[in-house]
Amino acid sequence: MWNGLKISEVFFEEYGLPMLEKNFPEYVDQIAAGLAGQTSECFGYDDYISRDHDYAPGFCLWLPEELKKKIGDDLQKAYEDLPVQEFIINHRSDVGMAEPSNIMTGARRHRVGVHSIEEFYYEHTGMTHAPVTVQDWLATPQMHLAEAVNGKVFRDPSGEFTKIRNVWAGYYPEDILKKKVAADLAMAGKTGQFNYSRSIKRGDIGAAYFCVTEFIYKITAALFLLNGRYMPYYKWRFRAMNEFTTLSSVQKPLIKLSQMSEEEESLGKVDLIEEISGEIVKELVKRGWSSGYSDYLLDNAKLVMKTISDTEIASWNVFVGED
Repeated sequence: MWNGLKISEVFFEEYGLPMLEKNFPEYVDQIAAGLAGQTSECFGYDDYISRDHDYAPGFCLWLPEELKKKIGDDLQKAYEDLPVQEFIINHRSDVGMAEPSNIMTGARRHRVGVHSIEEFYYEHTGMTHAPVTVQDWLATPQMHLAEAVNGKVFRDPSGEFTKIRNVWAGYYPEDILKKKVAADLAMAGKTGQFNYSRSIKRGDIGAAYFCVTEFIYKITAALFLLNGRYMPYYKWRFRAMNEFTTLSSVQKPLIKLSQMSEEEESLGKVDLIEEISGEIVKELVKRGWSSGYSDYLLDNAKLVMKTISDTEIASWNVFVGED
């Protein structure tokens, strides 16, 4: 069975592109097409459960803002008139569904169809252009950047959409990457290695729970950074870890840590926190970012800071830039 990304691409090739070439021949080379943004199919993670709402063949059309003002309404109408049912019938064995979901919310129109290049990037990054400054890179959470560069561009003759996408997809410059790793690991050490045990000793189970939750979140953010990938929103984080090439062994201990109770397994949690932290430190030493003299993540985060070349970034508080 095809996943949503494959369905989208074939639907575009068989119906979308012919529509553009027939109805908008003078503009076809200014229109990019693909599928990216929110929803599981943009990440390639959709399954049969995903099809209970807002699921049907569809794709995105991206064009410059001025061109959208000129032809946007007509283009959207032509998009909405594409023969979805005919496509499903022709590819029923591949598509794996007899008809689109009968629960279609207004969110779907916002995610597929006609959009200007500027509005797509503004929605996902807060900017209409590629990042230029350090502040540009730090302004947007990883989960939104993941949505800006996921999926696939099927066609972009002018290259305008892809030019911006490629800068974001090229990932953080090294000094910014180090700063963000340091910030996330500093907080992971503070919450997991330091404050978790203290909360348990006080009998403050609620605080202990939040310490472990924060530790898992910050370690996960650091893992995505060390893998050169933007961390998706919470629903898909553990799923995306299956694709890691760096520190993939940490996934199972993190899942186990998330499942253990505070009252009965606090000592086991401490051991797991130290095991996970130790693996992270080994990776930092391997990269030359830390000497590994300490097991404490906050100490290692400060060592990572010392490897940053940009003097301004290196002067920031170690916690600046955490996800």
